Amino acid sequence: MPEKNKIIIVDDEPQALASFLLTSLGKDFDYRFYCEKPYDAVEYCANHTVEAAFLDIRMPNISGVDLAHEILKVNKTVKIIFITAFTFDEKAIRQELGDRVLGFAYKPFDPVKLSGFFAQIEDKKMDVFLKTFAPFDLFIDGEAVDFSSAKSKELLALLTVFNGSTLTLEQSISRLWPNHDIDLSKRLYRDAKIRLKSALEEAGVPELVSFGYGYLRINKEYAHSDYWDFLDEKIKPYAGIFMTGYEWAKEYKYPMDLKIAGIR
Repeated sequence: MPEKNKIIIVDDEPQALASFLLTSLGKDFDYRFYCEKPYDAVEYCANHTVEAAFLDIRMPNISGVDLAHEILKVNKTVKIIFITAFTFDEKAIRQELGDRVLGFAYKPFDPVKLSGFFAQIEDKKMDVFLKTFAPFDLFIDGEAVDFSSAKSKELLALLTVFNGSTLTLEQSISRLWPNHDIDLSKRLYRDAKIRLKSALEEAGVPELVSFGYGYLRINKEYAHSDYWDFLDEKIKPYAGIFMTGYEWAKEYKYPMDLKIAGIR
């Protein structure tokens, strides 16, 4: 039997460790928990092949960020996930530790988000599905992703119909905020863009969208969509329902209706 991937979890609260384990049941990993002696985790990482470390950021004897530095000194390949009940400057922490940081898991733990981290730890490809033949949704391994902003979700929907082509700031504004003045529209666009990036990072699929200066682009190699399959004539389940609730979607729905009716 192959050896299980090793994961360490460091948190000074026993209850949080128990909650993590309950949320993670069924995952094929070898867990090591550290509560009162976080430095023991450094020694373990120095002597074992450890795939990932879930580290509480706020602990009495050492911060999770400082502990991550110590772990990476002895094992440069460990993937770091920070667990916390508090808000921290994620961008600053990522800049400090580099690409070894997979992300942040906030308490109480979200099973879907943890599942995304486990998939990345195992380098397994998640099933990312952009559903358009209904109200738009992003599904990861069959679970719908929650968005903190309706406009960030709509921005992803617009990227989906752009089908891998570059979506500019001007194109986004003309569809999502057609009745606002330009300065307000730009602020709303920037907010939606930031929230979309955050949502994708939390869901474990940051690579799904490329975020450039003044443009966005969906990376089709990381997902599949009923809309793309329909355009490629791989499926024909379309029954006239397409991204309900988005006014701009009508310009994409019309040629689909013609295609179903046999009018090209």
